[in-house]
Amino acid sequence: MDTLRGVAGLERRPAWDRRIERGGIEYPERLTHLYAPPDRLWARGPVLLPPDRMIGIVGTRRATEYGRRMAHDLAFDLVAEGWVIVSGLASGVDASAHRGALAAGGTTIAVLGCGVARVYPAANRGLYKSISQRGLLLSEYAPDQTPRKFHFPERNRIIAALSSAVVVVQAGERSGALITAEFALDLGREVLAVPGPADQAVSRGAHHLIRQGAEIAENARDVLRQLGEDPVEMSDPAQGTLFDLSAGSSSADVGGTAARLREALNSGPAHADDLARVTGITLSDTLAALCRLELGGAVRSLPGHRFELAGRP
Repeated sequence: MDTLRGVAGLERRPAWDRRIERGGIEYPERLTHLYAPPDRLWARGPVLLPPDRMIGIVGTRRATEYGRRMAHDLAFDLVAEGWVIVSGLASGVDASAHRGALAAGGTTIAVLGCGVARVYPAANRGLYKSISQRGLLLSEYAPDQTPRKFHFPERNRIIAALSSAVVVVQAGERSGALITAEFALDLGREVLAVPGPADQAVSRGAHHLIRQGAEIAENARDVLRQLGEDPVEMSDPAQGTLFDLSAGSSSADVGGTAARLREALNSGPAHADDLARVTGITLSDTLAALCRLELGGAVRSLPGHRFELAGRP
């Protein structure tokens, strides 16, 4: 048996679970570009599968802080331009891309290597729930199917087919993200890669793609230009982003903000607006701090821009 370890139990079936049959109204035409399109998909979430305007952001599970930040910021800025973020719900780059899309109030789709009723990896249970309530979980496997190693290359082809462009943030030389990029190239999709430090193994896959002709993606502007769009005015990454709370702030300011938010959440879940009001922190700094705390595992997001401490039952 090649079933992977770390699979959580089945999740209760919500009302919006559905099966999307090939030829049906919700089945995306883009999937028919595949050599062997899935005959059906299982979906969980309130969002309909869009016909287009999807961008894949993929990368290693062993992402560095830099890789997680880049994935988050790319997703955050791209959903602000009306794009949907597609990734695979893996740890590292995938999870950060999903969180960036959700933090911006946008839509994200997680294409799974297991059934939509399974949580894998188990550490992403909170993110799984957020996507199931605010985005879309998608799989070609039956809802209770456990993950197997060969499922992940298969799901990568779906990520590539759905996407107008695939951005590889960080990837080792044998990363599954390179498989996604290869599928994307075969399908005629745009492929971009985020450059990284030359002395880190997780940069090698992205640098290989760049040497092979992939466009460099330093920010969302680069991705949009490659897709033929003229991006609206975006904040300069050098000036800091919503994710990068430390820009323009001392380390004491950052630590103090996080401590005040954790203290406010001790009484239970709260809306971001209420947290900003109670703590006296600006809403932008509150959201930035909450994003960092969520990526660090200290808090988790709930539907409706509410947050709670991750340690609460």
